[in-house]
Amino acid sequence: MSTTTPNRMRYATRGGFSLLEISLVVVLIGLLTAGAAVALLGRSQSTKVRITKTTMNTLGGQVDSFMAEGNGSPPNSLDVLVQKNYIKASMLDDAWKTQFYFNPQGANGRPYTLMSYGPDKQAGTQDDIDFWTMDLTSDE
Repeated sequence: MSTTTPNRMRYATRGGFSLLEISLVVVLIGLLTAGAAVALLGRSQSTKVRITKTTMNTLGGQVDSFMAEGNGSPPNSLDVLVQKNYIKASMLDDAWKTQFYFNPQGANGRPYTLMSYGPDKQAGTQDDIDFWTMDLTSDE
């Protein structure tokens, strides 16, 4: 018998991973997944705020285009912008699936009012996002 035979037998008898090794890998994957989920869920609200602000910025630009191409007055509703192909119908809702508030009668010397009621979907609360006062660089 040659000297290589014991080495072959030693590797041939090792069948695979032990239950302990597999369990350890499963636990580690679970911990990593849980950590990632917590990180992503914490960012989801700020992501929705950012998406809503970006959509509102686009809507405001399209309202301004409508006003410049027309008689200088804002549309009666955002639906007019959809009908005239300024925007897509999917842009009428904020990130919380609530329709933007639009009023062609502006307040405080502004030509129109454009708002999102934010995560709580209630008007007049602290989380409302006003087109005229929003900060595009902030997630709040």
